[in-house]
Amino acid sequence: MKRNTKTEETGNQQKKTVRSLSITQNAWDAIKDKAAREKISASEFLERIGRDASVLETPIHSRLKAFLEAPISIWWCWSEATRRYAVQLGLVENHREEGLKDYIVEERLKRQKEIVGDCLWRAMLTLAVINYGIPELSINSMTPLLRWMSFKMLLHRAEQAESHALQKTDKPTFTIAQEQIETDLAEIQAALDLLQQFSPSYYEVLDMVMKGRMSFAQIAKYKRLNTQRNVTEAEARREAKEAVYQLRAYLHNKVTNIAKEQYKKSFCKSENALEAKKKEYYQLCSLSFLKEKDTKDLEERFLRSSLEEPELEFWIKEIDHLAGHYLGKFESIHTDSKHKDLHYELREEIEKKLKDENTEEKDSLRTLLTQMDKKLMFCKSFKDIRETVEQFVSDVSQGSLQLDTIPLPKSFLERKE
Repeated sequence: MKRNTKTEETGNQQKKTVRSLSITQNAWDAIKDKAAREKISASEFLERIGRDASVLETPIHSRLKAFLEAPISIWWCWSEATRRYAVQLGLVENHREEGLKDYIVEERLKRQKEIVGDCLWRAMLTLAVINYGIPELSINSMTPLLRWMSFKMLLHRAEQAESHALQKTDKPTFTIAQEQIETDLAEIQAALDLLQQFSPSYYEVLDMVMKGRMSFAQIAKYKRLNTQRNVTEAEARREAKEAVYQLRAYLHNKVTNIAKEQYKKSFCKSENALEAKKKEYYQLCSLSFLKEKDTKDLEERFLRSSLEEPELEFWIKEIDHLAGHYLGKFESIHTDSKHKDLHYELREEIEKKLKDENTEEKDSLRTLLTQMDKKLMFCKSFKDIRETVEQFVSDVSQGSLQLDTIPLPKSFLERKE
């Protein structure tokens, strides 16, 4: 066959040359489909394969990497909540007990890091394979779904191990006083109002997210129309993350004490459904261990609900943040980025896993997506795709998650052939 010599400039300053190749129709359809998902041409998709570029990097993969980037305020809440679940479910022992020798503290921290790190990584892998197999899901907020997945995986592990915490007959104790809980909630509100007063641009984005009025894509469009800046969806997400970081800075800043005192005095005067749920969630956070009723309340009333109630999700994250400081006695990484605690170290390890494109480990993202891609090529219906994704979800979560039980959009769960 005569070779066409038409050339095309590429991003690496080399020219493309049209070439001929033999390929099956199924493979060609799969290449075009994958290229369309990445919004590039089929030839550019093949070019990236040849250059060993990140052809399997989906939008959710990029977002997971961005999720770990500094400031890490949102990541810290999720990882700390997962550590707390592990302690409350009896999978690990608390390292903050009085009178422990240093080597025991180190052993407990090591155990916490192993279990929590494995759980966080599997939750991220699960979300990645779901979105790679079914990209039209377009999950707007990852945090509540990742938190739910982590809890379900740890709960499954505790049940399999017949954890002593689940078998206890006595009542759990509260590790944080009711008065402290009310004070903390008032201080979060005070910090939020200070953000509105002194950082109105950050507050505007956070308020849009918190009230659930817009997706990040819509926020970016709103910003473009109102600021004449070419704001992207990624920038809107980054601004929301910066807003939370700034909020935490106000919360930890002693200068805000006067404002905090004012809110403490007026906080209990109005009690609505959201205020009651804030207190109840914080009380669950402060339990020394979780009984069966507590685990059901935690999942149904809060972890699942937060997927559809953005304002509740905002408060859960901020409560996780403060509860983490009291229960773990961690220094504030939000005001001193040089401080490295267990969560900072976990972030670095997982970030390395996500960015290591050459790893051949069984549970690496690239290996999983490569295996999934091969199986998806031969899927002829949505049922086949769903079964393929279902198997990967079960394998990654070690049997603790099933596709039908994950709180994904109803339109997906009800989808037929």
